[in-house]
Amino acid sequence: MTLDDLSGSQLSTRRLTLLEDGVDATAQELRELAAMLGCSPLVLRHGLPADRGAQIRQELARADDALAQGLAAEARAQYAALVDDPALGSRPDLWCQAELGLALAAEADGDLPEAIERLTYLLAVLAPLDEQQLPPMAFEDREETEHRIGIALALCRCLREVGDLSASVNIGEITFTRELPGGWTDRGIELGATLLAAYIERGEQTICRALAAQLLEAAEQLGTPRALRAACWNGATVAAIDGDASLAADLGERALAAHAHLTDPRSTGRLRARLAENLLIYCPAEHARARQMLLIAQQELAGSAASAIDLGYCQLWLARAALLAGDVEAAARQAEEIATRHPAALNLVADARLLVADTLRARQQMQAAAEVRTTTGEQLEQMKAPGRASRAFADSAAELEECGEVEASIRAYQRAMSVGDLASY
Repeated sequence: MTLDDLSGSQLSTRRLTLLEDGVDATAQELRELAAMLGCSPLVLRHGLPADRGAQIRQELARADDALAQGLAAEARAQYAALVDDPALGSRPDLWCQAELGLALAAEADGDLPEAIERLTYLLAVLAPLDEQQLPPMAFEDREETEHRIGIALALCRCLREVGDLSASVNIGEITFTRELPGGWTDRGIELGATLLAAYIERGEQTICRALAAQLLEAAEQLGTPRALRAACWNGATVAAIDGDASLAADLGERALAAHAHLTDPRSTGRLRARLAENLLIYCPAEHARARQMLLIAQQELAGSAASAIDLGYCQLWLARAALLAGDVEAAARQAEEIATRHPAALNLVADARLLVADTLRARQQMQAAAEVRTTTGEQLEQMKAPGRASRAFADSAAELEECGEVEASIRAYQRAMSVGDLASY
């Protein structure tokens, strides 16, 4: 059918040429063209028959349900089939949903490199990182803004877990800054809390205090459970590192109270596990209480969209609770298993290796403990986590000193001082 054949009372050949060149058609023009072509106006607008679009949305919903139920491999296969469907080429909105779902399913399945690759590509398509400021029209659709933030949040989290803290902070800072003109939202505060977690891993406590206070103030202004949960969650960790046990407990209780208004077992489990970790590190005498919290968290995570990494952290903290309870063998075995099972999750591996060193110390194997700690400190140094690396080298120095390796101990102390500021700890 030629343009002359299609031209009618509302559509001249000139107008049809403009439509071919990308000018948006009016609703009336779409209806007239659809009538002449014998198809639905939706096919002309979206490139898919209405029934096929509805079918794809149903398939996306099934994949979403599988992921929410913790069936990561099944969800991953379903999302992959959708992404490979040529029909999605004409529906960028559905393609974005499928790509994000596939990335999150890969993360849940423990495949962090795959998740990072897909999230990086998706973010580059929607909001390239070299665009420090987005055009005003980018904020007109609140749903699109929330979608961009959600992708950046997931990428920031995944990069943190593979140990690329510099990239994690970079993604978080750029997105946090350029999406802020849209105003505070639940999603925006969740992004800020994810960025705060990366700062915590880097040991930048001064920045952590400032950002934690900013997020808490914004969350209290919004007053929503999601915002309060996100702000109080990592705020409790910042307070615990500062040694303010009372504030840490208060923020933890507020975060759990906010969770009571939400139906998100993955986040509930992750929060409960994190609060238990704070108890193990900063109130070790509470190890029995922490263990009970971790067992509850483990159940919550197992029946949710929790990733293999989420479960790995929960298992690692259970191993630390075992060490504090005197079961050194069980702690050592579990820590070794976790480090071996999740090789790509360098942040988790570093924590597991440090626990291995603690078990060696508990057995009075100081030389072996120092060697493990030194190797882990070097890994943390490569991850751009100077505070944690400094602590690892300092603990190694103390262990070398205890076994009479004075010169090696001095070198380890010097290395600790050269890579980080111990005063922040």
